[in-house]
Amino acid sequence: MPEHRPDERRPAGHRSDGHPPDSETVSAWLDGELDEAARRRFEAHLAACPACAAQVAALRGLAAGFASMRAETLGYDLAGVLDGRLAAAAPRRPRTPRRWLVWLPATLGAAASLALGIGLGSALPGAAAAAPPALVGAMRVFDPMPPGSVCLGPDPCYTKGMPR
Repeated sequence: MPEHRPDERRPAGHRSDGHPPDSETVSAWLDGELDEAARRRFEAHLAACPACAAQVAALRGLAAGFASMRAETLGYDLAGVLDGRLAAAAPRRPRTPRRWLVWLPATLGAAASLALGIGLGSALPGAAAAAPPALVGAMRVFDPMPPGSVCLGPDPCYTKGMPR
């Protein structure tokens, strides 16, 4: 039995545990799909390795068992049934949201903010006009005077302590 060292570089078709043939190589040899060099290399290993010879014998027995089975026919076309089921189960393309749906959250937020502002504004104690009507009537005395003509001199227009 040849010694297989795992530290060697393994050629194609050899397993990583150091034992040369992998299941794909064995299957390809059974099916006659290996090229001439790979076939000779595998057959040389098969002659020297009882474990691989036992594996090949088991696979040949399995192939013979499959060959002895009779082919069953359904009596109807299964492809038509499967095509219908596959079409029904096919994932549908998600619908793209409408343009107005994209803006819906922002619009609802703005409307809620506006309603809250109006509600809070109307709940605040109401302030009357800028000045009571009596005060407005008293201020009409100054309507015929142009701005700056109320003070007759510099002293009455400045408060005490303000620079001139």
